[in-house]
Amino acid sequence: MGGARSEDELKEFLLNMFKDKRIISSPIRYILSFLIANLRYKKVWKNYEKIGGSRIYKITENLCKKMKQYTDFDVVYAMRYTKPYLKDIIHKYDEVIFLPLYPHYSFTTYESSLDDLKSTNFKGKIKIIKPFFKEKKFNEIIKENILKEVDNPKKWNLIFSAHGIPQKLIKKGDKYYENIVQHISILKTMLPEFKSINLAFQSRFGISKWLQPYLNEELKKYKNENVLIYPISFMIDNSETDLELNIEYRHLAKNFGINEYKVISCPNDDEKIAKSLVELANESCNSKS
Repeated sequence: MGGARSEDELKEFLLNMFKDKRIISSPIRYILSFLIANLRYKKVWKNYEKIGGSRIYKITENLCKKMKQYTDFDVVYAMRYTKPYLKDIIHKYDEVIFLPLYPHYSFTTYESSLDDLKSTNFKGKIKIIKPFFKEKKFNEIIKENILKEVDNPKKWNLIFSAHGIPQKLIKKGDKYYENIVQHISILKTMLPEFKSINLAFQSRFGISKWLQPYLNEELKKYKNENVLIYPISFMIDNSETDLELNIEYRHLAKNFGINEYKVISCPNDDEKIAKSLVELANESCNSKS
């Protein structure tokens, strides 16, 4: 989606995000986006300052460099709501493999990325990589990242924390919740026995109902226990992991009397994830679909 390294970039991010029809479907989104961006960016930036701005750029750049080791193609990235924009990059090429860095399908993420691609009017050859949460190598990396954080899984409650979306989108056909549940089911078969394994949702805003259970409500169940958080819907650490999970929810966990609270890093620019993403791209090149 992009990230903010300055107040101005945060304002740009908020303006573009709330103009996206996949985020706000009403025609008044253009007015709302202007109001939200201008009224909120200074206040929100104070929170970003706690983490020194978003790390998403640096990590993504490193990921691209590592992917380049395994392919003759250029490996470049674009952001949805902040620079570099896809429209400014894609026309340098005649052929593109398009990889939305979202493991799961959602109108608000994967489909929004396809909207962005269509808006460029790119005339070259395109291969689009579909959501990849079922990929075995990807899930092996997640398993490894989870298990290296704990000595004895039976002493820990594992919570897969996913970014929330409004429930009304599911009723309109968004497969996000279904994908998340399927993904956790796959991971459960790969993991040893934890004290418990559960799903919760973070990052909601507005007054409508979002996917539940909410993470803050789920955390209340674990007084005097250990909680391990895995941000299942993210590929790269960003404000939702660095700020929300690692600072804000950590504060809540302390208030709820949780004994130990850990947040696992996203796959980020791990060498194994770089190689596996290139393999996905190669498979797409060889596919007839």
